[in-house]
Amino acid sequence: MEPGPGSARGARFFDESSRDIGRATSVTQRVRPGSVLTTFDVVGAEPELARRLGFWDRKRLRIKYEDLDGPTYQFRWASGYGNGADVRIQGELEPK
Repeated sequence: MEPGPGSARGARFFDESSRDIGRATSVTQRVRPGSVLTTFDVVGAEPELARRLGFWDRKRLRIKYEDLDGPTYQFRWASGYGNGADVRIQGELEPK
């Protein structure tokens, strides 16, 4: 089942070499009408993950929801920035 916009679930993050770089307790996709970018709010990230994502700049990134059969989002490129205590990721997804 695909998460709907506004649905929050835990997820793991992987870098361009498929290394597991950490987990967040809540990852919510934001809908931005008319935007070609896909945006996620990342809440409750492990400290090292939050630090890394806050400096992520146009690099490949994979987000895998932890649910059984949870979706995976593969970014062609993504950038991250701090959003208070949380992180926001936005970028361009790989075509399915």
